[in-house]
Parts: sequence; C-alpha cells; structure tokens
Amino acid sequence: MPEIGVSLRPVGGSVVVGRARDHTLTIDRPKEKEGTDAGPMGGELLLLALGGCYVSTFLAALKAENPQADASEITFQVDGSLVTAPTRFCEITVQVSAPAALQDLISKPLLKAERGCIVHNSIRDAITVRFTHEWH
Repeated sequence: MPEIGVSLRPVGGSVVVGRARDHTLTIDRPKEKEGTDAGPMGGELLLLALGGCYVSTFLAALKAENPQADASEITFQVDGSLVTAPTRFCEITVQVSAPAALQDLISKPLLKAERGCIVHNSIRDAITVRFTHEWH
C-alpha cells in the first residue's frame, strides 16, 4: 500500500517546522493564541491542504481535457465553520468563482477534482464539505 509521510520538528515556543519531501513549512499559532504568528496554524493548513489538493487535481483534469485552457480567471476560497467541545470544523465550503463563459469547459474537471482529491476523500465522512460555484 502506498504511503505519504511528513516530518515535524519543534524549533522554539509554539513554532514547528514541517518537512514534506524537499519542502519546508513553518507552522505556528496566532499571537492571540499565544503563538508568534510565524506561519499558519494547523486548522488553516487543513483548509489549505483541502484547497490545494482540490485545485491541483482540478488543474490536472482541466489540462487532460483541454491542454490550452486558461485557469487564471478562476479563484478558489476555502472556509471552515467551527464548533467547540472539542474545537473542530463542522463544515467546510470550497467556493469556486469563474466567468460564466468557462462553465461548460470547467464543470467536468471540477467534478473530477471533487471526486479525486485525496484530502476530500479522507475527511468527507468526518466533516461536511460543500463545493459551490459562482459564475460571473
């Protein structure tokens, strides 16, 4: 069975350096949570992980369908709603905003991304994830 792994190392205070392959990322808490704000906190990384996985899977699917397609006018926003006891995400919304002229071109790759994203597939039974589209 394939595996993916990362490593983490505390470097002082609440700061942690994470490493994935040859990439490093600083993780910290915001100042209002007694951190130094040296990087995103874990919850933000979860949202970034979901968004990054979804968008990169979308781009691969779009390129497979139309290698010349331009995705530069498409934006993505990922927002999580929190509940407490214990604090956790209860719902995450992934909002795609794109020109209406691209709707036919990108609808199928967006669906492929929703179904093919490792992060979404891993969390969807624990957290409600809604994918919404705004055509302008």
